[in-house]
Amino acid sequence: MSKRTQTKSRPPRRRAKKATSARAGNQRRQPRAATGGATGPRTDTSLRTRGGEKIPPGAFSRLPKWARVTARWGLRLGVAGGLSYGALLGVQEAYDYATTSPRFEARALLFEPTSHVSDAELRALMGITPGTNILSLEVEGLAAAVSEHPWVRRASVTRELPDTLIVEVEEHNPRAVLLAGDFFLVGEDGIPFKPLESGERGTLPIVTGVEPSLVFTEPERAQKVVSRALSILDAYSTKQRPRLSEVNIDETGAATLYTADLGSQLRLGRTNVEAALTRYDALRAALGEESDKLAVAHLDANSALDGKDRIVASFFPTKDAPEFVEDATEQAHQRALEHRLQLDAAKDAKKNKKKGSKKGARGGKSRLPRYE
Repeated sequence: MSKRTQTKSRPPRRRAKKATSARAGNQRRQPRAATGGATGPRTDTSLRTRGGEKIPPGAFSRLPKWARVTARWGLRLGVAGGLSYGALLGVQEAYDYATTSPRFEARALLFEPTSHVSDAELRALMGITPGTNILSLEVEGLAAAVSEHPWVRRASVTRELPDTLIVEVEEHNPRAVLLAGDFFLVGEDGIPFKPLESGERGTLPIVTGVEPSLVFTEPERAQKVVSRALSILDAYSTKQRPRLSEVNIDETGAATLYTADLGSQLRLGRTNVEAALTRYDALRAALGEESDKLAVAHLDANSALDGKDRIVASFFPTKDAPEFVEDATEQAHQRALEHRLQLDAAKDAKKNKKKGSKKGARGGKSRLPRYE
């Protein structure tokens, strides 16, 4: 009985295996379920997700690998380009609005007039017309236009939104007048900044000794000479001394000062300026009232053997120095007039001589003297 029982139980086992294989085949044909479990919701079988984009099944997977990579990067670049283009359009529209809106129209100009630049001159230099948008102006160009004024050393223009321009101007500080062919005003940097006009000199001293060609061909060399003259003026003005009218710098660099009232010559040479001025102060103290008659003082003299400085000086005559200067001027004019008369007489004599020689040639007379 046991054998019969075993033979009867074999067919059910075979049917169970067939059923198991049938279920396994069905599972291979069914779509893969989601990760949530066998009982969870299933995904849409009509679309697949790759890189955030839904692509129909089979269309993208059939492409070669290089084509899929190229398409993926092309899609990303297209999206990025579209976003950039949209941002540029937004910026352009914002700029167009800001530069055309009446809210940003230039209506106010803050400027403190200087000694030589008035409000009207400033507005003419800037050339801003009514209705101009403040954001459309180039402040650097406006500052350069203001700097074209001969008295302006430096200028700056800034915006104060929504409608105000602030202008700051720094003028030249004239220190002297340069004589180099023409007269020029010289600033603190030793550079001529404008031709001298009537009423602009005042009590400024004149710097001489600079060749006119250096101002245009070698401006750095001319600036060096003028800067030396300005440094001498600075040293001279540290104490109360007679006012100067001229500072001469010759080709060798030797300096000579001329006082304004008497025209006294103070020859400093190329020695130390402070030491030479110390000698001048000592000379004036020793002369007392007679220092007003000082004509020439050689302040560049070397020390003697005993270690003391020796100053060679000459004086105007016993008459008052101003009268002597006036007499010398009159005498110079008189000598110039006499010299001109002599030149005119010499010209007339030459003309008469030529006329006499022509007449002698026409008459046929001999030029040889007769001896009797």
